[in-house]
Amino acid sequence: MGRHLALCGLSCGETGRENGTVAGLRVDCGGDHVARSPLCRCAGDGMERGRAGESVLIHAPLSTTSVLDEAADVVAVTAAPWAGLLLATSLPYRFLQALFLDQLIEVGASAARYGNLLGATANVTVAMMVLAFWGRTVYARACRLAMARGNAPGRETWRVPPAALASYILTASAATLIGYFSLFTFIGFMVAVMFAGVAIGTFELNDRVSLRRPFTLMARYSKRVGILFGFFFVFFCAIFVAALNLMAAFGIGTWLASAFGGFEAPNWNFLFSPVNRRFNLMLFAASIAVVEPFWIAAHVIYVRKAGAEESGDDLRAWFEEVRRTAW
Repeated sequence: MGRHLALCGLSCGETGRENGTVAGLRVDCGGDHVARSPLCRCAGDGMERGRAGESVLIHAPLSTTSVLDEAADVVAVTAAPWAGLLLATSLPYRFLQALFLDQLIEVGASAARYGNLLGATANVTVAMMVLAFWGRTVYARACRLAMARGNAPGRETWRVPPAALASYILTASAATLIGYFSLFTFIGFMVAVMFAGVAIGTFELNDRVSLRRPFTLMARYSKRVGILFGFFFVFFCAIFVAALNLMAAFGIGTWLASAFGGFEAPNWNFLFSPVNRRFNLMLFAASIAVVEPFWIAAHVIYVRKAGAEESGDDLRAWFEEVRRTAW
């Protein structure tokens, strides 16, 4: 019946009886004959995964690893075109963030003299931030629909409820503000990232516009701090892994481009090297955008599984799957 279950410890003699009392009640009957008892099977027989109607009895419990496993499956289902939409809406915002930070470092103490330049960059960044927030909500809705159906969602993904979108812009803006203020304090930055993750996971639960309800929902689903911290640690490491892969890809691309005759790029080694500050900032921004689909999917799954455990929907779904499998 799956991993880490007490029934796995039963002997085959106990679980293999086909004419016992349970079989007499037709719990494990298939047609006119008594079917093999499902208790003999194990995780390798496919008893813990699958769609409705297949041999699925118990899903994995709520944990960091189970959520991340399901998130990878959801991202694979929603990769085209919804993950592409997410990247298209988030990359301009991330690159403008990196550009603004690069300009701020460049001017240093003379920032007051460049108010027009920094102000224009900040205004465009805020406009792209709203676009990025909309792209996140569309992708989060795609993840939720993919979980419910087991396949890629269609046009209904575009129908993001206006109240939910407005509530998410409020909570995500608050998380972004906290992140900017606590950028140089690791604990504050971690709290801001966890806050933003719960915000995208709960955004569709907001059925009306309210200043208080979105934060109340977030507090309700933030009780499992260990799981949220696990998400932060995994995706924090994933950003650096993505950055290394992107840097290697740039290096290979530069080498291939220089291999063509008559095509010289003497400055590319400097432009695409770790000594270039702007390249590092842009690389870090692109790495965040690459990891973002998995981050959103993980938090959507986390909120859905936590809500199912709290309301008892997981038990009802389990009994329904048991009934379908038995008959």
